[in-house]
Amino acid sequence: MSELDKNWLTEGIFDFEYKKYVLMGYFQHVRDQFTHNRLHPCLPELKSHLDACVSIQTSKSKIRTSLPKTLTGIDVKTWQLEYEETHQDDSYMSDLNYILDFAIPRFSRSIAEGSERFSEVEENVKVSPVGIVPLRLQEGYLLFLHRFQPLVSVFQYQLALYNALKERYLKTQFIETVRIGVGNTVSQIKVDLTKRNRALPNPATYVVESKYEYPLQETLLPVAERLMLREINVA
Repeated sequence: MSELDKNWLTEGIFDFEYKKYVLMGYFQHVRDQFTHNRLHPCLPELKSHLDACVSIQTSKSKIRTSLPKTLTGIDVKTWQLEYEETHQDDSYMSDLNYILDFAIPRFSRSIAEGSERFSEVEENVKVSPVGIVPLRLQEGYLLFLHRFQPLVSVFQYQLALYNALKERYLKTQFIETVRIGVGNTVSQIKVDLTKRNRALPNPATYVVESKYEYPLQETLLPVAERLMLREINVA
């Protein structure tokens, strides 16, 4: 299993054992990805799934508390009325309770593991400006240095509004991979990018360096995006 469908709870066979089997396969996939430091898209997916489960559980609880109850007495210590619930869950609701009780803590643990690994990568990644930093940082370029090759992967970025998790994020687009050397430094790459894109006459440009070899798309790019959000003061 490579991913968990966003409608995993309602699609397919609605049975606790079956859903447990599906979830266990997904969590094994997530562990494998985290072991190889591939943090995205698993980490945001986990957060989205957790939010959906918690929302369903909260809605279910609100419905349950609104159902009729039978008055059974009075607590003489607090003078509060005591009630007994008369509604009994059917088999569907019982299975839903079992599934949510199984899923929510495991989503939370996986998120904690992924967030910890994300923080570890952050500590090993440095984002530095190339040349003079302009006043406008909301758009520009990210230059990723390849650790074991004289190459730079160039991404254009732009500060966007909110993603599915209601967070500010950077919208990035891969431009090219270029070779660097004596005649083609990161400063020269910035000059060339400025000449080619007149819409950004003085672009904010940052070079991203890592102590270790991490996957570019799955790890380095999301970590650099988070660091840039802090640089722009919106994280």
